[in-house]
Amino acid sequence: MSKLLDIPIAILAGGLATRLRPITEKIPKSLVPVAGKPFLAHQLELLRARGIKRIVLCIGYLGEMIQKDFGDGSAYGVHLDYSFDGPKLLGTGGALKRALPKLGNEFFVLYGDSYLPIEYKPSRIFSTAAASSA
Repeated sequence: MSKLLDIPIAILAGGLATRLRPITEKIPKSLVPVAGKPFLAHQLELLRARGIKRIVLCIGYLGEMIQKDFGDGSAYGVHLDYSFDGPKLLGTGGALKRALPKLGNEFFVLYGDSYLPIEYKPSRIFSTAAASSA
């Protein structure tokens, strides 16, 4: 079993965010300001506080803006990598499949509009134990 800090999280942040229009006509949902900073900044700070350092952003719609603003993630104490959908949005399964070479065999998945203040280590221990008993 890998150490928790070595396990990446895939953040699915590639959708069109049509329910937030007109706000998201010019910026992706991850960059929408919440309490004075982009929502993604809140996610990255939370993940870093929980011991997660490797994050792969699965991005599509206006994803270049996210990459430009967040770069390699060092400003947030994490390492960011990017997996782009390409010209056609891939949806959840397609985005994860494309990101697999960057994620490896073991990873967590978060939606780009979710703020999940949990401890990840117990979740990982549970899922590993469940998989080994199957």
